[in-house]
Amino acid sequence: MRKRTAVWMFAAVAVMSVLAGCSTEEKGNFTGTMSEVESQSTESTIQTSEVEESYDGRLVSDGIMELDYAKEFSVERFLGGYRMITVGETEKYLVVPEDRSVPKELEEGVVVLEMPIDKVYVASTSLVSLIDAIGELSRVKLVATDVEDWYIASVTEAMKAGRMGYSGSFQEPDYEKMVEQGIELHIDTAMIDTCPEVKEKFAELSIPSLVEISSKESHPLARVEWVKLMGVLFGKETEAEEYFDNQKALMERAMAAEKSGVTVAMGYITSSGKYYARNGGDYLVQMIEMAGGEYVCADIAPEKSGNTSMSFEEWYAAFQDADYLFYWNFGNKFYSIQEMIAYEPLLADLKAVKEGHVWITSPDFSQATSAISSIVSDMNTILFSENPDEVTTDHLLKLPLTTE
Repeated sequence: MRKRTAVWMFAAVAVMSVLAGCSTEEKGNFTGTMSEVESQSTESTIQTSEVEESYDGRLVSDGIMELDYAKEFSVERFLGGYRMITVGETEKYLVVPEDRSVPKELEEGVVVLEMPIDKVYVASTSLVSLIDAIGELSRVKLVATDVEDWYIASVTEAMKAGRMGYSGSFQEPDYEKMVEQGIELHIDTAMIDTCPEVKEKFAELSIPSLVEISSKESHPLARVEWVKLMGVLFGKETEAEEYFDNQKALMERAMAAEKSGVTVAMGYITSSGKYYARNGGDYLVQMIEMAGGEYVCADIAPEKSGNTSMSFEEWYAAFQDADYLFYWNFGNKFYSIQEMIAYEPLLADLKAVKEGHVWITSPDFSQATSAISSIVSDMNTILFSENPDEVTTDHLLKLPLTTE
């Protein structure tokens, strides 16, 4: 009996050994000691705990947002979804996610923006197109440009439908409307710095102000890259990055590998009869050169954006031999070469006018920051076309000889 019991015990030990071996292989072929298993288990628990740890009310840096061209703003990411926007060198805005609390210890002067930001007053027309580009136009409740002066279809549609309202000029906004609409954020251009009383009034109403300075950006795509800042404000960072990447790719396709050999003049005449040429350092001049053109006034203020005022004689001398004229249809607007010559007969002697190579900017040209890459593409098409008179583009319109 004892012998049979011993045999059964031996068999049981053997079976248990086999099963233990099978179990070891099925569970990851681990061949370490029990202390190593416990160590791995403890390490895994710590990692899980770190992942699940709440960053509510804490600012733990997760790196700086990568920007390709923009120099006038930056964004620091923090764990838990917090974002610190810096505009210029000193203006800071902390964007707080909807499910997070405001950190208690913040640097003095930091403006807190709590998400979601659903009701915004935007006095910057250029940024409206970028907000629209990421599908967040519904957040814009008031603007500083009335419906008849808008040329972005989605904006005019929203205003006519009553989803967006006119607030009055940026110098004298309708504060009662701001309160009635429950405005949560005021976005303006640097022009508002000439009206400090306006910013003070918004502060009184506890409406934070964000002053955008995209106009200071030197590279055309840097202005488009401000879409990433809009993405941060409205919780659309992924969409903003995808949009910018698409615009960057479009720009790269539109950029000429070599010069076209075509010289281009660009400027305008005001309603009061003053003549302006784009500065050599202006973003539009860069766009002309990217598209393969040669700007005839490149030596005028080569370090500055914007325009330079000239006498008619200076303007005429600078533009006289340019192959093409891109006329900013602003102030003194022309809708035919006939109208242009009727305004000033000497313009008939400009080479571009004589040969009928004049294009005017489309009505939405100055409002469509989101279309900068498309404008370069249009310029490239015109400059390299064998039959430029037959080219149709969206943002530069061929000026007909006569008014129909």
